[in-house]
Amino acid sequence: MGKRGNGEGSIYQDGRGVWRASLSLEGGNRKYLSGRTRADVARKLASALRDVQHGLPLAGERLTLQAYLAGWLENTVKPGRRDGTYLLYASAVRLHIGPAIGKVPLARVGPQHVQKLQAELLAKNLGIKRIRLIRAALSAALAQAVKWNLIVRNPVTLVDPPHVEEREPRPLTPAQATALLAAARGHEFEQLYTVMLATGLRISEALGLRWFNPEQADLGGVELEAKRLHVRQQLTIVPRQPWKLTPPKSRNGRRTVPLIPVAVAALQAQRTRTLEYRLRCPVDWPPEDLVFCDELGRPIVGRRVERIFKRHLKEAGLPTELTPHSLRHSCGTWLTAQRVPDRVIMAVLGHSSPVMTARYQHVMETMVEDAAVQLAAIFPGSAAAI
Repeated sequence: MGKRGNGEGSIYQDGRGVWRASLSLEGGNRKYLSGRTRADVARKLASALRDVQHGLPLAGERLTLQAYLAGWLENTVKPGRRDGTYLLYASAVRLHIGPAIGKVPLARVGPQHVQKLQAELLAKNLGIKRIRLIRAALSAALAQAVKWNLIVRNPVTLVDPPHVEEREPRPLTPAQATALLAAARGHEFEQLYTVMLATGLRISEALGLRWFNPEQADLGGVELEAKRLHVRQQLTIVPRQPWKLTPPKSRNGRRTVPLIPVAVAALQAQRTRTLEYRLRCPVDWPPEDLVFCDELGRPIVGRRVERIFKRHLKEAGLPTELTPHSLRHSCGTWLTAQRVPDRVIMAVLGHSSPVMTARYQHVMETMVEDAAVQLAAIFPGSAAAI
């Protein structure tokens, strides 16, 4: 028998009755496969031959998706992406992807496995945004595997995302906002709610605000006398790690927002509160000089805001499915109701595209009524009927 060339393989049965195959590779190396039956080994050998023909390295049969994802998270995501992104992806892998399809060998992950994962996510009644994030995490990981020539293609791209009707975010009406602020009157978060409603800040941006210091202008902050605030950072809290202030997610997130009178009044009250905190503080005041902080000048955790926010909603008789982010949605809706141009709303909210801004604009009853009045004014025959 002549010498086999690279990419050719042989199947044989060893002395213990186990079926095996060997595949010659470049550089004199060989790849060995094994299985219970000849058919099993033939299938593995055919798959390996296809990989060789495509110029792909042969991923070991024991390299599972779970093992690959663990390395991808630590070596690619953790050093190259934001802490928040790493936590979201790691959570997606630990809680959902791993339990569902993590034991599948990386080289054998296919559309059927992606479909299985999505079906299990839907069965858990997860929100569509959460499902999309989990799908995005898996897709990003497998796209990297394609770049590294570990797999031929990304199977996530071959599976349609689940078609679930997305729940429309609910803004507060001005009357509801008034009721909320009344329920929060005297609480330390009263001013926080007011500022978010009046500026459209994200909760992380509001909690990362500092009092403006001309010597650190690049860090932004609140300028009370100038009646404006500069968003240059946001609060990032990672479990079991020190909190930190990080730049906004996008270039458009760096922005200057004018302060309307109610926001100025709220921030003046908050300034008085923080000065009182400083006078009573038994330790050195943190150099960050945050606008919204606890009695020791430390940042406020977003989850605590969410918990107290739910309590205030209940006290105000408002739907408890609303979240602090609803304050931002409300600001966008109110600006739309006042016919503020979309490009201006984009600048206020710090969006990078009009598509994103459109998601923050909602139709209020007063807007519909106003449209009806305008339609009646031009409707044929309306003048004669008046």
